[in-house]
Amino acid sequence: MMNLIFDKDKGIELGLILGIFAMPFITFKYISLLMFCTFGCFFLKKLYKKEKICFTPIDGYLLIFLLVLIFSAIFSITKNQSMKELFVYISILLMVFMVTRSFDKKTLNQLLMFFIIAATFVAIYGIYQYLTGAVGGHGWVDVKTNPNLKARAYSTMDNPNILAEYLVIAGSLSVALFLNSKNIYRKVFLFGTTGIILLCLLFTFSRGGWIAFALSMFIILASENKKIIPIAILLGFISLFFLPDVVLDRIKTIGSVKDSSNAYRFLIWAASIKMLKDFWASGVGLGYAAFVKVYPNYTLAGIKAAHAHNSYLQIAIETGILGLLAFLMSVLKAYMIGIFNVYKSKDPFFKRISAASIGAISGLMVHGMVEHILFDYRVIFSFWFAIAIIIASYNNIVFNKNN
Repeated sequence: MMNLIFDKDKGIELGLILGIFAMPFITFKYISLLMFCTFGCFFLKKLYKKEKICFTPIDGYLLIFLLVLIFSAIFSITKNQSMKELFVYISILLMVFMVTRSFDKKTLNQLLMFFIIAATFVAIYGIYQYLTGAVGGHGWVDVKTNPNLKARAYSTMDNPNILAEYLVIAGSLSVALFLNSKNIYRKVFLFGTTGIILLCLLFTFSRGGWIAFALSMFIILASENKKIIPIAILLGFISLFFLPDVVLDRIKTIGSVKDSSNAYRFLIWAASIKMLKDFWASGVGLGYAAFVKVYPNYTLAGIKAAHAHNSYLQIAIETGILGLLAFLMSVLKAYMIGIFNVYKSKDPFFKRISAASIGAISGLMVHGMVEHILFDYRVIFSFWFAIAIIIASYNNIVFNKNN
């Protein structure tokens, strides 16, 4: 009986696929619980079959990052909330641990397809919202600088910027699978998912999201054929003449201090830097609750904020400089492994999904300069999922090379 249970990784694969697919639609605490349960199956399987757990080049960096998170939660000024945040982060890092060790080419392909299909459903709902006007008011719109912009799609994500961050990752991976597909029906399907995701990304009117995806596409195309890049840039420039005024107006406000969302960010950044000067060593504690509790003591012009609108500032304020360094070193190591995959893999599948993951992460890291991209659990999950894809690809490449 035990042999049947632990003979294959089906239970682990099912748990991860279910989590990936359900993540945009349900309360994240259930995804966290599912990851813990799935890890229990993973651990018991390894224990029962006496299998060794292989280690990857990024594990040391992730362990340091986790230890900093634990320290930040224990010594947080809002300990109860920070411990809840820690629970979520551990579940996400367990997802990374399992994805990197449980998936071969076939099952990794399936996992990515479920991620893209879920994102397509999210995008369809977002498009429906925008086209039918089923979006809430002007909460995310500066009507003075964007007179033609009436609303922004947010779908199941409750915020257009959060939706854009999620779609940047999904869209990048959808492009990678489209490029890699040889079956005409699969190619048509992935062309459709990519188009739907990009249309919804457009309807978020997230300038940072647009720039993030453009950077991601640049990296993907560069990994395919550098000669394509000038053509892509030319086509992008030509497309500006065909975009509706509402999109062009939004593009024109990038960097404009007249736009209220840009102007208030400068004040929040200034206040956040003041906070960091006082808490650079230990941080205020893991999670936005600690930030919200301390921020009023530093606010400028009475502006309220749930986060610093800059991921690097936010991470440093929450976890201290050591936390920021641990995070950046983990991402940098993922980059290095991803570049190895792109240049050393003989399998175009691993090359393309690694390039897409690097592109998506790069795009979000740039977006993180003007927005806190790791505010929403679903985006945090997706961000680390992209890193997991890189490491899983590396493990498969090295395994195939050794065999």
